[in-house]
Amino acid sequence: MMMESTNSDAFIPTKGDVFEVLKELNGSSVAVDYQNKIVKVEWDGIVDLATVNIILNKAADLIEVGHCDKLLLNRKNLKEFTTEARIWIKQDLLRNRAKKLVNKVVKVATVNSSTAMGGVFANFISTAIKLIFPKLSMVKFSSQQEGLDWLLS
Repeated sequence: MMMESTNSDAFIPTKGDVFEVLKELNGSSVAVDYQNKIVKVEWDGIVDLATVNIILNKAADLIEVGHCDKLLLNRKNLKEFTTEARIWIKQDLLRNRAKKLVNKVVKVATVNSSTAMGGVFANFISTAIKLIFPKLSMVKFSSQQEGLDWLLS
């Protein structure tokens, strides 16, 4: 079921940046700014295995083929990842596919979740990313625009 995003941290284009939404599923989405080589992942609500699998694989595809080298993870509206989604992220995505991307990503900007539980799940993902990519430049921000500005700097 497709739902419209109710993200209150809506993207405000600056410096000519244009994101094209490639996939939206249950309020979560993956979008790309080809000009600036940024892939943006936005999480909304409770994210299940099917959603996380489709969204993150699409983002990884963009990075793997060289279309993007920067990642914006907007977790502002994330409430939680289901158990199955967390297991897939940790055991499949990060241990297998992400290792192919280690030298292809230069920066990751993350936007903090607005809920306590969302923050716990967001930190789980950030910690897992840092374990696999210890030298990766990853910074947390309170707004999507701040993260985007940093990626463009």
